[in-house]
Amino acid sequence: MKAESSNRLWKQIPRLPRQSGWSFRLRLAGGSVLCGGLFLAGMLGASGQQAPRPASGTQAAGGGKETPSEPVPRVAVGEINGTPGASLMIPLYFTPDPQNPLRSLTVEVDYVSNNLKFQKASRGLVTEQAGADVSTTLTDGKPDAKNVTRSKLRISVALMEKDPKQGIPDGLLAYLLFQISMDAKPFAIKLNTAVLAAENIKNPPQKVAKVNTVPGLVVIETPDMMPEATCFFFTH
Repeated sequence: MKAESSNRLWKQIPRLPRQSGWSFRLRLAGGSVLCGGLFLAGMLGASGQQAPRPASGTQAAGGGKETPSEPVPRVAVGEINGTPGASLMIPLYFTPDPQNPLRSLTVEVDYVSNNLKFQKASRGLVTEQAGADVSTTLTDGKPDAKNVTRSKLRISVALMEKDPKQGIPDGLLAYLLFQISMDAKPFAIKLNTAVLAAENIKNPPQKVAKVNTVPGLVVIETPDMMPEATCFFFTH
């Protein structure tokens, strides 16, 4: 009976459409999310590697021609699962346009924040290597008639050099640390993503009007819905 009840509950969770192309998803249980994320970040930093991410152009099954690459430049927020009370480290990725490298960009993430609270951002491997600055600004909205509150998180990434020779590198820009409230119910929260401003490395800098985005997703689960091991990572 318990298994049937869990299955019915799972089917009731609103599942949002998946984006084509690459996405990054971590499935972690309970309070081990933060320790697992820190462990992954430490291991990647020690090895000089970035978090796993599928290539933008992939070989079709059966040896056919490659599937088309997604448009660049592109910013993408990761996908992650967590339980009530868990801390989540959500990756923010950037794929540059080799023909028009960027020196700065400002990303806005809009989301329902009743049970999802932003804590802080940590620089990713490529921003550390490039000496780029990462800053955040959080704006909390007021509850609407249905008591739904939305928040807007702005992440600004900028190279510190006055006349950089190379733009913001390809890879992991930052980890965004969020906290799920203890009384959160099973739900899927879409992290709507937009780029508000971007400039290239020309002197003087020129504005870049179009930067593509891939939204993120947070799926809140209850412990009895997660038969997986306590702490492991996978991508799909």
